[in-house]
Amino acid sequence: MAVIVVIEMPGVTQEQYEENSEKLTGAPWWPAEGFIAHAGGKTDDGWIVVDLWESADAFRAFSEKALPILESSGMTAARPKVYEASRVVTR
Repeated sequence: MAVIVVIEMPGVTQEQYEENSEKLTGAPWWPAEGFIAHAGGKTDDGWIVVDLWESADAFRAFSEKALPILESSGMTAARPKVYEASRVVTR
């Protein structure tokens, strides 16, 4: 079942987000299996990411590959919130 992943990152700047996005999408395993969509945006105190994945397992597999990249750039650990999607509509 598809899942919606929400990650709130207080203190993260747009520059940090962009830098890490480039590193992740430049990885040899990108696009990650099960990835559907991504959006990121500024909040009052940092950054937020909302992803759509084919399954929670697909997101976990991606996270295992992505975490070392994020940690190497000094990103603080964020706790993703994962929700089952009841409906997914794409173009």
